[in-house]
Amino acid sequence: MGVMSQNHTHQTEIQAQNQERREWAEAGGDWAFFLVQFLRGQRRLPVQASEIVETQLYLRSSEAERKALLLVCDAEHSHPIYIEPEQKRVLTDRDGWLLYFVSGSNLGHADRVAQIVAIPAAVAAREKFDRDLFPQAHYPITKIFSWVFEKAR
Repeated sequence: MGVMSQNHTHQTEIQAQNQERREWAEAGGDWAFFLVQFLRGQRRLPVQASEIVETQLYLRSSEAERKALLLVCDAEHSHPIYIEPEQKRVLTDRDGWLLYFVSGSNLGHADRVAQIVAIPAAVAAREKFDRDLFPQAHYPITKIFSWVFEKAR
């Protein structure tokens, strides 16, 4: 492969990565990513798209938020994985807890509250990282899930 061909291949890869980064940012992928990580808890396996659509978070979400959740869950794996009943219970428990939190219920679990409250800062850190590392290809992150984080303030 010649230098010109290698250069073209490299440019094509960079363009594809920039396109993915733009789509992720526009979809609010970081917001959904951190919420899915919260729902995952200490589960060994990632949350699958077939599971996320059964959560209260998904059901209460807007169309844009649902697309972001599916984008994140689809990005986690390429084929279905068997999920044990205990792992499903963890997801259901954390999903229910998140909705109680959003409703303003005092549930204790300071560790979980801290995880949720930290999500906006984690998204801001990701955005700063992208802005610093890729200044020419920085895309503002679309803010979604405001209804979750209004309580977290």
